[in-house]
Amino acid sequence: MLEQNLSGPRSANRRSFRRMSALLSVTALAALMMATGTQAQEFTPYIEGELLLELENDNTFSATDPAAEFNSLYPTVELAAIIGLTPIFGANLGLTLEQVLEQDSDNYFRDIGLYVDTLNAQADLLGGTIVAGKFAPTFGKAWDETPGLFATDLNEDYEISEMMGFGVAYPINAGDSGTHTLAANVFFVDTTVLSESAFTNRGRVRTSDGGAANTGKLDNFTVTLDGAEIAAVPGLSYNLGFAYLSENSGIDATGYVAGLLYGTELDNGWAVGVNGEIAFFNDVEGTHDDQTYYTAGLSFERESWHGEVAGSIRQTDLAAGGSETTSLLQLSGGYVFANDVDLTVGYAFVDEAGSKSHTVGVLLSKAFSFATAGAPGDEIDLPERPRTRQASPAVVR
Repeated sequence: MLEQNLSGPRSANRRSFRRMSALLSVTALAALMMATGTQAQEFTPYIEGELLLELENDNTFSATDPAAEFNSLYPTVELAAIIGLTPIFGANLGLTLEQVLEQDSDNYFRDIGLYVDTLNAQADLLGGTIVAGKFAPTFGKAWDETPGLFATDLNEDYEISEMMGFGVAYPINAGDSGTHTLAANVFFVDTTVLSESAFTNRGRVRTSDGGAANTGKLDNFTVTLDGAEIAAVPGLSYNLGFAYLSENSGIDATGYVAGLLYGTELDNGWAVGVNGEIAFFNDVEGTHDDQTYYTAGLSFERESWHGEVAGSIRQTDLAAGGSETTSLLQLSGGYVFANDVDLTVGYAFVDEAGSKSHTVGVLLSKAFSFATAGAPGDEIDLPERPRTRQASPAVVR
């Protein structure tokens, strides 16, 4: 985990707050200017969102390193909300309660912290969307969409989250050829007080901590293209992306990602989903090492039953020569009760450069949706798996 220094001059805190305020106010101003030139229409301010409750127990019962054998019981609570203020202007809020410190022994409800993972202003302008504030820039989808209890434990390395900056997304409707969304984001790691957490403090992020995108400047960016609703292949979607992540060390990382997701329902009542993604990074962690991630997942669902098979590989090509490989294979399945409580059990095998471990897990989860009058009913995406912040936002291991 990231070692944090909680001391620091008040001027740094004020600069962080001013920076965040500026990011939020620019989008607010653009939205208000657009509103003054738009014909008034009936609109009711609204709030809509989703609350996800999880209770998970993971037990690593066998490992090459005996110190890695321990049991963890912990909750995860995730809240995502959209606040609609005008026909074109709103705000997004995301809160996460989870285990915020790395564990190395048996633990039960230990080191649970609450933090703000998303807080931004949003404007829907000219058919596109602009966000400014704390957000998760688009890049890759395997860390969210790969099915299974442990399926994202490896590929979530390259999830880019808790950034301060701007994002623009514009969907292009190409008729039978599908809807394709082009997005661009500029950002840097959040170093404001929002990088800390309540109850158990995970620590304040400082620019001096280093790591990818932790520069305090808008010199990091991603460009992505996502597509779906393609008439020739119903149920197919794709994602492409490029990332440039600066390092204060002067060795910047570049990343490329490509993925496919397909879902269909068979005549016998089974719904089947499959996904795959490849992500490649040059010069990771301020070194000249390269990393490649391979992910594949398969899911089955019928009535209240579901099952998942997934695997991922991370290959690190060392600048000094040679390579290191980490692989993960997971099996899971579960049942959704009449009250929408999902009980999932799973098994994971991890081989990290010859160090092997076996883990079994049990997860209870339930999601609640809520909305006030006037809400449009848009789907809100929550991360499929809880995230533990590491030393940098992408390619950290």
